[in-house]
Amino acid sequence: MKRIKFFQLIFLGIFIMLVKLGRPQLWFMIFLISIILTPLFGRFYCGWICPIKSLMDIVDWIYKKFKIKRREVPNWIKKPIFRYIVLIIFLGFMAKIFITGRKIPVLIIFTILGVAVTLFFVPSMWHRYFCPYGTLLSFAGLFSKRGLAVENENCIKCGICKSVCPAEAVKMENRKQYPEILNSLCLSCFKCADSCPKSTIKYTSVLKKFKK
Repeated sequence: MKRIKFFQLIFLGIFIMLVKLGRPQLWFMIFLISIILTPLFGRFYCGWICPIKSLMDIVDWIYKKFKIKRREVPNWIKKPIFRYIVLIIFLGFMAKIFITGRKIPVLIIFTILGVAVTLFFVPSMWHRYFCPYGTLLSFAGLFSKRGLAVENENCIKCGICKSVCPAEAVKMENRKQYPEILNSLCLSCFKCADSCPKSTIKYTSVLKKFKK
């Protein structure tokens, strides 16, 4: 976890520097490289690099320290069409920039929006349903060869991994079934692995099947 925080600080500093230099478009190169590498390593961009998540983690820390509760995700937002509408709006902005050459601070707008959303709603509101970057990465994540997985033979089905996941990426309907981590949604933030009382969650090849 400390290693992840270190990388988050490094890339947050790079993001701020690019914004100050008026070259935020260079950040898209980092994002595009991350999309290409996601099928090999999972959505590491979301957990290790994304400046929006780094700032959201600060908000999370403050809210937990002062025990401030946030609203759950409304059911109507959980419909898949909502994610695609946000993605289309985002791609529309990008197309306009490319065609007209007009500079629109898309990165800054969505960074502010992401932090604003997490002030009032649980993290999954942004990570799973709002974030256009996350939606794009979720498509690439479907082909991930590596990611977090639960070693079922030692799992006690406590459900802690599901409760701490900021993206609702842990599938577990009840305490009778083993949790399953959905790689297309997993942010590779390792919060589930760090919280597991039995250390049953490992970063491994998703082709490897743990004993049930």
